[in-house]
Amino acid sequence: MAEEYYQKKIDSIIKNFNTDPESGLSSEELKKKKEEHGPNKLRESEGVSFWKILLNQLKDLIIIILIIAAVLAFLIGDTLEGYAILAVIVFNTIIGFVTEYQAQKAVASLKNVLSKKAMVIREGKKEEIEAVDLVPGDIIFIEEGDQIPADARLIDSNNLTINEASLTGESESVAKEAEAQFDSEKTLAERNNMIYMGTTAARGKGKAVVTATAEDTEIGKIGAMLDETKEGKTPLEKRLERLGKSLIKITLVVIAVLTVLGIVMGRPVYDTVKTGIALAIAAVPEGLPIIATVTLAIGMKKMVEHQALVRELLAVETLGSVTTICTDKTGTITENQMTLRKIYLNDHLIEISGTGYQPEGDFLLEDEKIEPGAEASLELTLKAALLCTSAELTKEDGDYKVLGEATEGALLTAGRKANFSKESLKEEGYQKLAEIPFNSDYMYMAVSYALPDGREHLYLKGSPDVVLEMCDSIMINGEKKELTEAKIDEIQAKNKKLGEEGLRILGVAYQEGNNLDSEEKLQTEIESSLTFLALTAIIDPPRESVKEAIKETKKAGIKTKMITGDQMDTAAAIAREVGIAGSDNVISGQQISKASASELRELIKNNSVFSRVTPENKLQIIEALNEENEVTAMTGDGVNDAPALKKADIGVSMGKRGTSVAREASDMVLLDDDFATIVTAVREGRVIFDNIQKFIYFLFSNNLSKIIYIFLGIIFNLPLPLLAMQILWINVVIDVFPALSLAWEKEEDNIMEREATTERNIMDKAFKKKVGLHSLILAAGPMLLYLWALNGSYSLEISRTLSFSSLAFIQLFHVFNARRKSGLAFDKTVLENHYLWLAVGVGIVFQLAAIYLAPLQNILSTVAIPAELWLPTAAAIILPMLIIQLINVFAGR
Repeated sequence: MAEEYYQKKIDSIIKNFNTDPESGLSSEELKKKKEEHGPNKLRESEGVSFWKILLNQLKDLIIIILIIAAVLAFLIGDTLEGYAILAVIVFNTIIGFVTEYQAQKAVASLKNVLSKKAMVIREGKKEEIEAVDLVPGDIIFIEEGDQIPADARLIDSNNLTINEASLTGESESVAKEAEAQFDSEKTLAERNNMIYMGTTAARGKGKAVVTATAEDTEIGKIGAMLDETKEGKTPLEKRLERLGKSLIKITLVVIAVLTVLGIVMGRPVYDTVKTGIALAIAAVPEGLPIIATVTLAIGMKKMVEHQALVRELLAVETLGSVTTICTDKTGTITENQMTLRKIYLNDHLIEISGTGYQPEGDFLLEDEKIEPGAEASLELTLKAALLCTSAELTKEDGDYKVLGEATEGALLTAGRKANFSKESLKEEGYQKLAEIPFNSDYMYMAVSYALPDGREHLYLKGSPDVVLEMCDSIMINGEKKELTEAKIDEIQAKNKKLGEEGLRILGVAYQEGNNLDSEEKLQTEIESSLTFLALTAIIDPPRESVKEAIKETKKAGIKTKMITGDQMDTAAAIAREVGIAGSDNVISGQQISKASASELRELIKNNSVFSRVTPENKLQIIEALNEENEVTAMTGDGVNDAPALKKADIGVSMGKRGTSVAREASDMVLLDDDFATIVTAVREGRVIFDNIQKFIYFLFSNNLSKIIYIFLGIIFNLPLPLLAMQILWINVVIDVFPALSLAWEKEEDNIMEREATTERNIMDKAFKKKVGLHSLILAAGPMLLYLWALNGSYSLEISRTLSFSSLAFIQLFHVFNARRKSGLAFDKTVLENHYLWLAVGVGIVFQLAAIYLAPLQNILSTVAIPAELWLPTAAAIILPMLIIQLINVFAGR
């Protein structure tokens, strides 16, 4: 394999690009490279496509069936039925389009862009140019806060650290060294002589030669991988497709059976075929697409209220089907804000509460609150640590942010919790004299200050081993004591133990001195030995809500896997703390890359924590889970996460800190970046699946009851108990509003205690059995009433109106049977869904209008029902309802 730029010597790279580290590219070479490489611009996504979103609404199989049904209605002369079905299709398309378009626009508004400017030297002249004009071979300059405009090999560096979280998932800034050399292959996170497009300089300065631009950069390669990654169908798409196929079979069977039966019984062939087609159209629940779309749209709205922005309607329900959540660590499980959690001093461990950069929390010694100002050693440690920083803690829009190193932000925040800050100490009279900046070779930083009383102090922080070597004394309870070998061993043991917990440890020391006003004098003072103060233990802590959310996923049978680019110890510690893993077994990206297909499946099946993973590894994990029929949710915020986000059944990106590439590859955006929000969304997804199944049960049992009803009329050789317009009236006017009201049903009690399963078919065997039995019961009451009226002294018009009205009312009230999957429908929650009662009320008014208003009587061929016939009508409605309720109660036991 050819050598990568991180493995080559600087001279070789300079020669390869025909550039000069001091004067940059010549104008001739620049022109040649611009023609060869083109602009330094990544290919942009198409953005929000009006036509794509519109066509998405029409490709559903059930919509296609409805279009066919409309065509058949026009062919047999039922133009009103045809127009009604077309109206349903248009209405459904509008609702779906508007909801998705608004969500896509909301995501587009979160979009961020890559670096726009770059400082270069060309033909010996240093100048700022548009980043898009960079070419390989350009010499660029990097300073603190700059976004890296292209991939480049460092040729000079000065205390340079880069935040690569968006590319590698590494939570801490990475120290970069131009002189670093590698012979062996290294992961992206380990190539500390390279800098990459889209990352940010957290500290220091650097000079580099551009090695790749545009699509040839690491971020560009991920974009190409994203293009090659194909999205699969969502679980709901698969279920609705199966449902559509079932509808086609039912429709064909209805036409065939009723046509053959009619011909056998001597009815006219044309009339028989027409009746069969009319009933087949009746078998198709016209309201289903509208109700499904509205239910998903309501779910979308509810999720936004819970800080989850879902981009596509079908993704709403998919969340409820999730069996495995693959989550990033930094910023999703954790705060993405380094926090000083523990201080080891005076032979004791002091714990600090609170997380992130919000300066709120207490100092606890053996669970007892202490005042830092009353503890001399603690006060000195906190002042030394916060003054020995170059970062700043600022407040914007109510949120605290760190300008500079995140680790130093943790020290500044801890100081503020004790009511100390650089600003307050400066006001008290502390004056900075000199500084030795942090250097990755020496592994420490030192500063000197003049105190208000005239004394001068040197403060130093750094690697514990390095700091201990500089000290010959230790501060214990305000007194200096000799730093013995035994004490050093004790501190090192504590350092090791804290490190195993995933904490980043810094040693803090100080010394009193004189004339400490230059870097040279500071260095001399350091060499004359210091006084050790404390170990400070820092971590990017888990969010407070995560532990409870993980417990809830376990209860729901959902597996959680943590996939991070961070180090193994940190990954294991965080996973252990939040309850993702009970052991320290962490699988590395290299293990995944080397595993065979069967080995990979076993690794992923038997482990929950993966560290130092590459974008390819993340994709491998998702693909392996999908092959095992797992329904996967993948979270991520960086460019490196985008391919896996796209491949997962549900890609979940971050709204606050996520990259635009990640957001555009995802199905859902967490507006608060919190893992617990995913669990809330899963809960809502399960509610939506339940409600979809409830209204499908409602519509199918109602439609099947009409088919059974007509079928019984033909079997008994009766006049048709329902006319085509009456069927249409019940389908579109009576059934739709109650079915729609089920979208607002509250969750069932055990919704997050059900085992997650990949095979949740809407029309499983139990569902079909339930629909068949209940449909027969629904048809029985009105049929008995119809037979009773025909055999009495009532006219066909009265009998058919009784038949039509009883069936309409029983189907209207059947919504109460549908609102609970088992058990009694009229429970304590029955009054909570106001929309259900409104729908029932509207349905009653409409049906009474159909019976008593002359215009509707003419259209629907009805007559006014005499008052004395309402009692037998009520019996035909109430008795089937009671029977279904009894069946549900016994079935729920």
